[in-house]
Amino acid sequence: MKIISQSADELVLKEGNASGMAIGAALIAAGALVGVYRHASGPAGIWIALALVVIGLGLILFSSSITVNANRASGQLFYQKKRLLGGRSQTYAVSDILRIETRKQWRMENTANPANQPGVSSPQQVLVAQSVIVFKDGREVPLDHQKTSSSMSVGSVVLMGGQGAEVAMAIQVANFLRVPFQEIAPPSFGGSGMRINLG
Repeated sequence: MKIISQSADELVLKEGNASGMAIGAALIAAGALVGVYRHASGPAGIWIALALVVIGLGLILFSSSITVNANRASGQLFYQKKRLLGGRSQTYAVSDILRIETRKQWRMENTANPANQPGVSSPQQVLVAQSVIVFKDGREVPLDHQKTSSSMSVGSVVLMGGQGAEVAMAIQVANFLRVPFQEIAPPSFGGSGMRINLG
C-alpha cells in the first residue's frame, strides 16, 4: 500500500499486484519456450508448455490492484478493486468506519532446503499480514493484499522484518480517518492471538 497523494482533507492510496503480472508473463514465456524446444519429445512437452501458459494467463487475469480515496470534507471513502477481467467499486461513508486492523497469522509454506539439496523442500512457518477497513455493521474491505514477511530462520528462532512499514501505513490511514487502529498478532506457538490497540 502506498500513499499516492495526501492533503488536509484527502488521502489516496494504491496497492498494486505487479508481481503477479510479471510472474504470469514469465510463465507464459517459459511455456512458449518449453513448447518450442520440447515439442519433439512428444505430448508430455506440449502438456507442460500448455500448463505453464494457462497458469501464467490465470495469474495475469486475476491479479488485482486496490485504490482507496478517502475524503474527510465530503465524508466519503471511494474503494476500487480492479482486475484485467472485471473489478468492483464502492463508496462508503467515513462515519461508518469502526477501525483499521492489521491482521497477522502464521502459514506453512514449502521453502528451499537450507542444505541446498535439489528437489528437496522443507515446510517453514511464514508470517503473513493484511490490513483491512472494518465497518460498524461488520463489513470488511482489504486495504492491501496479503503480504509475506521477509523472515530469516536462525535455528528455531525466526527473525522478522518488512511488515513494520505496512503497519505504519495502516496507522497513518487510521489517524487520517480519525478511527482507532488495531493490530492482531498471530498466535504464538500453542498460545492464543494477542490484540494490540494502538489507537
